[in-house]
Amino acid sequence: MIKNMDIWEQTFQQLIRKKKPHHRWILEVDRNLELNRSGHGWRQYRHLGFARFQCSLCGRSWISAQVMILFWMRLQEPYGEVKMRLFAQRCQKCETALFEEPRFSEEGIQAVLGSLVMRILLRCYRENVPQERDLGATCEDPLREAFSNGSHDRENCEACLLGVFCPRQSNSRDSKPQPVASSAWWCSCPALTRASNDSTQVQQSPFKKRRLILIISLGVAIIIPLIVVMVVLGVTGVL
Repeated sequence: MIKNMDIWEQTFQQLIRKKKPHHRWILEVDRNLELNRSGHGWRQYRHLGFARFQCSLCGRSWISAQVMILFWMRLQEPYGEVKMRLFAQRCQKCETALFEEPRFSEEGIQAVLGSLVMRILLRCYRENVPQERDLGATCEDPLREAFSNGSHDRENCEACLLGVFCPRQSNSRDSKPQPVASSAWWCSCPALTRASNDSTQVQQSPFKKRRLILIISLGVAIIIPLIVVMVVLGVTGVL
């Protein structure tokens, strides 16, 4: 369950009503929301947010500037609908760690939803959009800039493990639903990428052996006749 869901809903309504007071929009959480898996008429938007996590087993807390949030939005005038999924992360220290939901500050929620409303205006209403700050998207956290260039632990990121790739340095992206390319999915999942690399190494090993045998064979084929020639010349007194 998303923490502070009431704040999410209230903030979204405040922002969207400023722009579309005569249209009714709803925001709902969908834990089963998948990348590029929705139906006709939906627009997809991914946002990287800044949030805090806390392990429910050991109590360890950490901060991430690569918290993936997936939105699907659809307009059927005068009604609009947004589905949202916050992807979790798990503790690096606990072997049996659970995936923990991100905890956003009120400023962070304002920033995320400000960007969402901007995408709604752009993608659903085909409008020229103002800057994010004009939508009330204030700075999520003074520490975000310091953490945005840090490394991303893809092994413990729910989004990365599911193929919703979290780039280390990236702006939010929106797109129309597209079929998921199998090659992109493999590149997005660290576990499968490692398996692919291991397989490549196994395939390359026999080739290296064959190349070494070929080099040795060529060396023997050249050296032995040379030795024979030198022995014959020595016996005949030429050398």
